[in-house]
Amino acid sequence: MNTLSESSTQDHNRKTNIILIITGLIAIALAFIIGTTDNPPGILLLLFGLFTLVFAFLRTTGKTQKLGSTLRLLYWAPRTLGIVFAVLISLFALDVFSESRGFWATSLALLLHLIPTFVLIGLLVLSWRREWIAGILFTALGVLYIFFAWNRFPLATCLLIAGPLVLTGLLFLLNWRYRKEIRAGSQT
Repeated sequence: MNTLSESSTQDHNRKTNIILIITGLIAIALAFIIGTTDNPPGILLLLFGLFTLVFAFLRTTGKTQKLGSTLRLLYWAPRTLGIVFAVLISLFALDVFSESRGFWATSLALLLHLIPTFVLIGLLVLSWRREWIAGILFTALGVLYIFFAWNRFPLATCLLIAGPLVLTGLLFLLNWRYRKEIRAGSQT
């Protein structure tokens, strides 16, 4: 009997992953069709598409196979959003190639532009299993960005950068709140 229920669960997980992958690819295609340059809806579509693709990949790995769908989503959503946001931020660094500089000057400029990405990746690595650290730091980064960018950029730009950071922080705090259920479910 367990074999039949495990088989139907695997089929359901496979179908869910296929739907997530198709949704992600459609969102990314739409983002490039409507444009992502100075276009918040296009950037949000790109962020959503990347999130669904990374989430589809990550939910099939790790120790969360035995968790219910809500707990698995709660476990992987902040980590996925953190990874996708780091990728999105790193895309902004590619503007150094539009300037006509030498190899070393371009390399240095690229390295400097990627510092926020390195900080986000370091924060994710540091706090992968310590959710409360990520919850506090991601939320603080979002609030600090709004504080420093206020009156320098339009409100939509501030929310586009700070919003995913605060959301990631809040999801990590929720993950920390339900960590006992998540860890108990992944070990059974």
